[in-house]
Amino acid sequence: MGTKVKFPVIKKEICTTLKENLGHYTKTQLIQIADQVKIEIKKSWKKDQVVSLLSETILTQFRQFYKPVVVDILNQFGDQVEQALGFQNVEQIEVLAPLINKGFFFVYQQEDMLVLVIPDEIWMALWHDEDVEEVSFEIDSSLLVEAQAEKEESSDYRILKKWKENAMRIYGHASSAYFSTIWNKYYDEQLTSEQIDDILNR
Repeated sequence: MGTKVKFPVIKKEICTTLKENLGHYTKTQLIQIADQVKIEIKKSWKKDQVVSLLSETILTQFRQFYKPVVVDILNQFGDQVEQALGFQNVEQIEVLAPLINKGFFFVYQQEDMLVLVIPDEIWMALWHDEDVEEVSFEIDSSLLVEAQAEKEESSDYRILKKWKENAMRIYGHASSAYFSTIWNKYYDEQLTSEQIDDILNR
């Protein structure tokens, strides 16, 4: 990479949650992101405080303003879009620099490849249809199991299936307990890890 990089490149182990990704940055880099998303950071704040406020702000701004932009960009990758995408050189992802500098995407150096990572929270929000959400909240989780058994893929089942596929592709394993934690954070219809196992593995 001979050219000057217009965004941070992380040379650490890949993480996927928004807070973990932000935690890889220096406080100076976090303040630069804060400037991009228009929030004020006090110099006296500890790094954890900055990360916490940034993660909330980034996710809020994504949902309110940037989701259509990100969807449009990811659609250019066609059916090959994944939560982690590999690139051979920095020029291939320079067009994403504004979104990287706002904390929506993160870039890792992995040997001779750059890996663009979409944080879990943003990746899940991409698959989350607000219109579908209100309907799915009224469905008892046991009905989701029935739907899966009958091979009737509900919107909830498709979301969980996509999460599992990407976790398997990136990490080689998929934890139902982890999916349950993330699901219950963003959805009113609460699911236990056992229910998620039933939905995906029966």
